[in-house]
Amino acid sequence: MPLWDGYADLLETDIADLGNAGSSPFAGTITAALFLKRFVGEGIAWAHVDTFAWRPSAKHGRPKGGAALGMRAAWAMLQARYDRRRKSDPA
Repeated sequence: MPLWDGYADLLETDIADLGNAGSSPFAGTITAALFLKRFVGEGIAWAHVDTFAWRPSAKHGRPKGGAALGMRAAWAMLQARYDRRRKSDPA
């Protein structure tokens, strides 16, 4: 995800050092990543995985509200990459 610093001003607020949500409905995933970037030290690898999946109304087979869109795929990728048991188990 691009971390375009031009969007950083969307996190400015009059009541805190930094807002945790952008002041605009645009570039939400980028502003969320820019917020998190402020708390990660130099040289530390990190990722912002945005899985926003909100339905304002129910559809057939899909309830109103949030869903864990993409979470199974992200978990499988993380397990495949970092699961130490898989690397050390001979079975």
